[in-house]
Amino acid sequence: MQVRQDGVLAELKASWQIMVAVIAGMCAMALPGYALGAFVGPLASHFGWSITQITGWLTAWSAGCILAAPLTGSLADRIGARRVILSSLAIMGVALALASILLQHLRDFYVLGFVVGACSAGVSAMTYGRIVTTRFERGLGTALGLMSMGIGISAVFGPRLLQQVIDSYGWPWGLRVLGILPLLILPWSLLHLEEGGGRASAQAPPPARAQQGHTRSTALRMPAFWLLAAGTLIYGVCVSGVSVNLIIYLTVQGESRAHAAAAAGLFGAATIVGRLGSGVALDRLRLHVALLMALLFVAEGSAFLVIGSAAQALLPLALIVFGLAVGSSGSCLAYCTARLFGRRYYSSIFGLLGLVMLYVGTGLGPPLFSALHNAFGHYDRVFIAWAALAFVAAPLFALVARTPFFAAER
Repeated sequence: MQVRQDGVLAELKASWQIMVAVIAGMCAMALPGYALGAFVGPLASHFGWSITQITGWLTAWSAGCILAAPLTGSLADRIGARRVILSSLAIMGVALALASILLQHLRDFYVLGFVVGACSAGVSAMTYGRIVTTRFERGLGTALGLMSMGIGISAVFGPRLLQQVIDSYGWPWGLRVLGILPLLILPWSLLHLEEGGGRASAQAPPPARAQQGHTRSTALRMPAFWLLAAGTLIYGVCVSGVSVNLIIYLTVQGESRAHAAAAAGLFGAATIVGRLGSGVALDRLRLHVALLMALLFVAEGSAFLVIGSAAQALLPLALIVFGLAVGSSGSCLAYCTARLFGRRYYSSIFGLLGLVMLYVGTGLGPPLFSALHNAFGHYDRVFIAWAALAFVAAPLFALVARTPFFAAER
């Protein structure tokens, strides 16, 4: 065990500058989605848009990501993830900054969401995950956990930071802050971001392993792919539906905007712990990753039942459980993709599995949540429906656990 631990630390020490770029890039990718809740009130007041219209931004964002993901994944496998990442960071930053000046109509808002979504495909676990899988072997789970911590950081600091900026300076400055972050990350990424080379060492995957894996067409013929796809779709619906509407729900329950944002921050902090903790566990335990994902969805569904019950005393615990489950599932999905299908075509396969299916769910979640609330008239019934979705996803992942890892990954 000590040898294995030393190998993990050696890999992290050799690639720490790369991991800084990876974490920061994932943070920039996730921040607009998590911060959307802070824009709802100000945009509704300024433009007269409804909550459903504003949260529809995520649908446009998801559409951009869905359409861009297959091409982006193929490009990352063909020309390298680094070029795709650098281009996406630059376009995303400029688009958000310009929107703070040019935004006037709802269609402009949706066009922005589409462009940011398309760029998000290029700065996601699809591209950053390819870099990580070429740099890490013994610490692959830990590195993927660190990678996805960027999403948790956005969940922790995004709502509160953007709320303070918007309350103090207005929503245009909120968009400018969102645009500045990817542009600040760009120079560091240009200097330090790189995929693993062609040499084998004790601190990197052998070149032969990095060049082995199922093609995308082969993966599409495997039952495990479609089970994961269905589970990932439900995962996207569950996470986005609750996280985007969380601040709105808590304010309806009588919480102030500041307290609601703090509660969202608690959820985000738990996702950080879940992402890193699950990654470390995957490097140490022999439990099949898909079985772990099934257990996480059971915990997530239970948390939804508690949140919907409006039991204030148990709310912090429920948010922590929800955050741990969300964070762990994100790391596990990337790990599962690399181990089940190999690394050669990781970006192409994850582009369909982890982005297309995930963002279809992400786009459907918030408006579906709002629509069900309008139909039921009460949030408690919506959370019961969301818990049922999570419980349905659990057996899907349990079935995936019957599929062995790709031969080179065993």
